[in-house]
Amino acid sequence: MKTLAPLVALSIVAVASPASAVAVGGATPSPVVHEDYVIVSHDEASGREHVLFAARLAPAAPRVLLGLPTPSTPTIEPRPLLDPAALVHALVEPYERRTRGRAPAPPAAWVMDRSTLSGFVVGPSAGEQPFDAAWTKSYVDRNFSFAVLDVVTPPGSSLEIMTPAAHVSFDTPRVILARREPPRAEPPPDEAQEGAVLPLVVESVRAEPKAVAPSSEVIARILRARSGPILDCYERFLEHRPEATKVTIEASIRPKGDTASLRSPGERDGDETTRELARCVVTILRARQFPRTDEGWKFSADLAFKPPRTPARRTHVVLVGPSRYVWKDPPASARLLHDFEARPEDVARAMTPDLRRALGLPEGKRLWISHWLDRDVRRALAEDALFDREALPADGEPGTLSAPTQKPPEIRPTAETAREKPRARSRGKRTRGVLVAATALLFTVALALWLARDERPSA
Repeated sequence: MKTLAPLVALSIVAVASPASAVAVGGATPSPVVHEDYVIVSHDEASGREHVLFAARLAPAAPRVLLGLPTPSTPTIEPRPLLDPAALVHALVEPYERRTRGRAPAPPAAWVMDRSTLSGFVVGPSAGEQPFDAAWTKSYVDRNFSFAVLDVVTPPGSSLEIMTPAAHVSFDTPRVILARREPPRAEPPPDEAQEGAVLPLVVESVRAEPKAVAPSSEVIARILRARSGPILDCYERFLEHRPEATKVTIEASIRPKGDTASLRSPGERDGDETTRELARCVVTILRARQFPRTDEGWKFSADLAFKPPRTPARRTHVVLVGPSRYVWKDPPASARLLHDFEARPEDVARAMTPDLRRALGLPEGKRLWISHWLDRDVRRALAEDALFDREALPADGEPGTLSAPTQKPPEIRPTAETAREKPRARSRGKRTRGVLVAATALLFTVALALWLARDERPSA
């Protein structure tokens, strides 16, 4: 089994001291990973694997142990000043600008001044293991070690933990990511019910005229119906701003129940991430059908979003190096966001010389970056991610620096819909009719004045 490589399956324990555990089977829920970054570089010359790892967990705990199984004895080096989200953004931002003509929205800053991190190694022959017994045994039986990250957070009002980054390095000839993790402890019934609450609340519904418009409850129910696409908008927002937010909508509804107009002030207010969320929600709600009424009506409402108690897991897997590593048979939960050749100067701006040396990145060679996003929440039975090493594509092929780039799409006026075209023609006819009538009236008045002048008696 020594052919396996970096493993990011996690076992997590929240402890108050090395000997006494809290949050495991107790009233306080164990921390759950919301988002983690796994930046992988394989030093092909030495056969050594380098993994930069950091995670966001909630709820906060005074001390958390995270276990990463490795196929050989690892070394662990804390990198407390490294912002993993900013690092990934710095690597992909030049490519986005070059190929799409715009920069991606920057992620939320990784708060690194609340927690400290140290590491220690637990070998397969250790008498005591700090993690789930069945999960640990499945790796111990294959002679795996564990890189244990010990995260200490001072008491305070923080709701989550952002761990400092750790550099875990070990010998291995091949890249495999073990996605299988210990099963989660079932929450108490009251917590399970709380966790099922939809992270979307419709608030402050106001409709007029009251004699025509449906009730606030009916409007709220329609806005909540089939909320999956709307929550997808919010999931994308959470990738950049992991926080609660609100989208206000204002709509005019025709008697047949279709929308005459629907907009949000958020489409033009706030930062780009907030505007993208508002635009996404507006696009979906415009297609909603509302009750038929005798007359048109208007309404406004607030859509309040809050991060779910156990948000969808987001694991960013970023592979960087002089070869291209391809994930064979990825699950439906994983999608390839970026796959491209990086310019050396862009890598140099994103990573310090010390970090590039620590990751074993060669100087003067082409470097390839593959960025995957894995959203799988339940990983107790997840299949390992197998990556095949491939030579870099030839110059001119997709993703390479010399590949032809597409011009940014031109911004053109929105095309009229089939329903809008007759209305536009009707408005044009009415306008022409008014102009013709006004011209005829002016001519008649002028003619009458001229005739009246001729009929006046001479002095």
